[in-house]
Amino acid sequence: MTNEIHFKDFEPQVIKKSFWSGNDYESTEVVLERVNEWIRKNYNFKIINVETLLVPTMSYTKKKTNTKKLNMGGGYVYMIEVVRVWYQ
Repeated sequence: MTNEIHFKDFEPQVIKKSFWSGNDYESTEVVLERVNEWIRKNYNFKIINVETLLVPTMSYTKKKTNTKKLNMGGGYVYMIEVVRVWYQ
């Protein structure tokens, strides 16, 4: 029997697209509801850890709840908060 470690990422989905004001994304609370539902459906997996990550996104957004705007000197990089579940 092998003990492999896997992960699953849950990204906020775009709920409203706008060229002028940027995209609106699901809140972290809504993403966590999806995470909890996945864990309930996959109860036979051993959950090792749940973490949040900031990953770059191509979409500009003005929503402040789960997105960050980083000044990189020559321009801005937009980051979005992703929930990662590590399981066995």
